[in-house]
This record gives sequence, structure tokens and C-alpha cells, in this order.
Amino acid sequence: MWSVGVFLFTQIVVCQFTTENTTTTEEDHTVTPFYALSTGVVPAPVMLRLGNSTIDSTKSFKVPQPSKEPDSGTRAAPNVNLDMVPHVVAVKNIYFDHDRKYGPTFEDTPDGNLTKITIQLGEDAHLNCRISLLQDKTVSWVRRRGREDIPELLTVGAVTYAADNRVSVGKRYPGNWRLLIREVKPDDEGVYECQISTHPPRVSRTYLHVNTPQVWVVDEAGGPLQEKYYEAESTLALVCRARHVDTPAVLTWLHEGRALNADTTRGGISVKTEQVPGGADSVLRLARVNSSDAGNYTCAVRGAKPHTVSVHVLNESLAELHAGASSSYASLKTITVLFVVTFFTSQYTFLRGTISLAVLALSFKLTVEVTERQNVILLPT
Repeated sequence: MWSVGVFLFTQIVVCQFTTENTTTTEEDHTVTPFYALSTGVVPAPVMLRLGNSTIDSTKSFKVPQPSKEPDSGTRAAPNVNLDMVPHVVAVKNIYFDHDRKYGPTFEDTPDGNLTKITIQLGEDAHLNCRISLLQDKTVSWVRRRGREDIPELLTVGAVTYAADNRVSVGKRYPGNWRLLIREVKPDDEGVYECQISTHPPRVSRTYLHVNTPQVWVVDEAGGPLQEKYYEAESTLALVCRARHVDTPAVLTWLHEGRALNADTTRGGISVKTEQVPGGADSVLRLARVNSSDAGNYTCAVRGAKPHTVSVHVLNESLAELHAGASSSYASLKTITVLFVVTFFTSQYTFLRGTISLAVLALSFKLTVEVTERQNVILLPT
């Protein structure tokens, strides 16, 4: 009997040990695959699975409890040991935090910040992207024209994909992946992104502003001027403003294509140029103008479209023109009254028609003269 009792006790102990070992192996098999992430060989998926739990790599998660179905014939899913969950989270954080703590970094600007550079129209733009600890990652340049537009891929590594042959990339020591845009145009202005192929990607943004030179000949109110009227023997004065130009700016005045700055034959010419932030202001003066001074006056500066103004020199004074216009109005009024009286008092049809035609012709002539004189008077002096 004693031998039988010892044998039965031994069998019970062996069965219990076998059951515990099987359960442990099954739980270990469930959790072990996640530790492959720590080696860096398997890339981090967007969704991770732990037993019957789904882990979103970008969101918090919950471990559902196993279903209890005592009456069913199938075995319920094994309960997940909650003590093992922190280990999975730690492995996930190590994988994603590795690049953030020890991976590539931008030297000039923090990740996501915007740097603004200004380039003159027609010059070459150099957009720097200095990176430390790049290791096996790849650098790309992308252009964004707007929030709703599809980003335009410019370069990947040392390869250029931009359709515009003015765009290229070159690596400058140490670790500067510089984007080059030759002879910039106005439509080159915008946001350019330097991206590193980490998870998630690291981005450094640069805003390129293109300075476009502009030149205007302005009136007293500062608005663009197209025509100017002067009395004979008066002083001509024109003001030119140049902005977004190379400084010190050199402005040139021309009359019918001939430079006035160097004209020594006419006399009475004065050009005064003042340098201001981002450009210059220039004033042209001509003393005692006459009919030969009429014509087109142009203000020009290198790299900008010139602005031309048409100048008219009048032999009569503006006061005389105004008086002439007033007398023309009076004559027109008198003729109109005479026409009405004659038309309704005349008894002969032929005489009525002749007078009507004559009065209409004279009225038309006076109307044209008044209109021309009025246009002259309304223009700024």
C-alpha cells in the first residue's frame, strides 16, 4: 500500500508541473514577438497586436478582458498578463524615441521651425539644411505652394526630381544638404521643406522671398503718373521712386531716350537722388521749359522695368485756358437759345432747316473745343 501511495503522489506532482510549464510557454509565446522591435530589424508597424488586443502606435490603448463562455465547447482566450503591458509600451517608446533622442538633428533651426530668406530677383538662392548624425537616413527637399496643393518633390538624396533645371541639390561639408535655385523668378517664392526619413519624418522649413525691383514716377499724392502738363517758362519737376533694388541705387532720367543726367547742352537741369531703405528717390527739375521739352520722360534703374511719363508744354497759361473755356460755354449757351427761338418762330420750312443745320454745326465745333480745354484744366499741374 505504501508503494502505491508514493506512486500516485509522484504522478500528481508531474502532471501539475507539466500543466504550469505549458501555460507559461503559451504566455511567453504571446508576448515574445514584440521584443523583436528592440533590435531595429523589424520596422514599427502602425498597428501592433498583443494577443486579442490591438495597439495603435500613435494612440492610447486598452487590453480587453477575456470572454467568459462556460457553456461553450471552445476554450476562452487566455487572459493577458497586465504586468507584461508596460514592457510592450517600453519597447515601442524605445523604438520611436531612439531617432528623437539619438537620431539626426537640424543644426540651424529646431525641428518644424520656419526660416525666412530674401533673394533679389535674378540672383541665385541657396537654401541650407545642415544635419548632424544623419547616419543611414535620407534627406529630401519638397516644395509646398499652398495648403491644398500637392507637395512637389524636388530632390531625394543626391538625385534631383524637379522638372525645372534651375533646381539642384549639393552636399556641402559638413552635412549641409543645400538646395540651389538659379536665377530666381517671382513665382519661386514660397515654402521649401528639408525632410529627414525618420519615423515620423523630421522637417525644417524655409520661406523664400523674392525681391522684385519696382520703379514709379509719382504725382503729388504718391500715385503712379502717366501725363503731366506744364505752362511755358515754368519749372518741370518729376519725382521717381525705386524700391527693392540693389543699394546704393543709381537712377537714370531719359528724355525721348536721351540721358538727362549727363546733358550739358540744355542747361537748367537738376537731378537729386536720395538713398532710402530698400531703394532710392530721385527728383528731376528743368527750368523754364518750352515746347522742345515736351515728350516722354523715363525713370530707369538696373533690374527693374522703367516707368515713362508723357509731358505736355502749353503756350497758354492754365488761367487763360480756363477763361477761354468759360467764354466758350457762354457762346454755346447763346447759340442754343438762338436756335430754339429761330426754330419755333420761322414760318418758312426751308429757312428753318438751313438755320438748324448751321446752328448744329457751330454747336458741335464749340462742344469739341470746350471738351479739349476741360480735359487740360482737369489734369494736375
